[in-house]
Amino acid sequence: MTIEIQHYFTLFDDHFGDFDTETYEWFLNPVVTPTAIKHIRDTYGLAKDVATYNAVFNRVHKATLDYLTVNFAGRHTGRRFLLALQDEMAGQTPLDYNTEHLRKVLHQIEFKCSDFIQHHPYAKASLLRSRHHFHSEALNVLPSSLVYFKTDAIQINHLDQHQIFAYLHQKTAER
Repeated sequence: MTIEIQHYFTLFDDHFGDFDTETYEWFLNPVVTPTAIKHIRDTYGLAKDVATYNAVFNRVHKATLDYLTVNFAGRHTGRRFLLALQDEMAGQTPLDYNTEHLRKVLHQIEFKCSDFIQHHPYAKASLLRSRHHFHSEALNVLPSSLVYFKTDAIQINHLDQHQIFAYLHQKTAER
């Protein structure tokens, strides 16, 4: 039984592990919202001022565009990027994200810089689409997931993907 999951998240605010793509069809949709940026700033214990907020927003926005650029090569490549980025940024804050981190991650997942440069102009439109879908589904909490079963759908808020897996394993065992 394949279950489709539309997962809306913000980079640096959701932790990723191994994705069960055999049973679940994951579609990862990054969204950057003011509330998510404030949450990230507070989670990392950063200063609560406008300059820090703007800096966090800029870095999260850049990392999100970088993810979407790589994601054009396919969802599996995008997931590998997220996992490598998570490992690369362990012990650091979003403010530490820079071009050197991007280069390391691209090298680790064996993604060509020429492909990155070619696809990067389309990432902004992709981010706008994610944000549009997020709002058109009347979602306002991150992370949020829409889980589509064969006959019904549910909305799950405030759960990272590990917790969603646990819920789905329980749900499929009940069927």
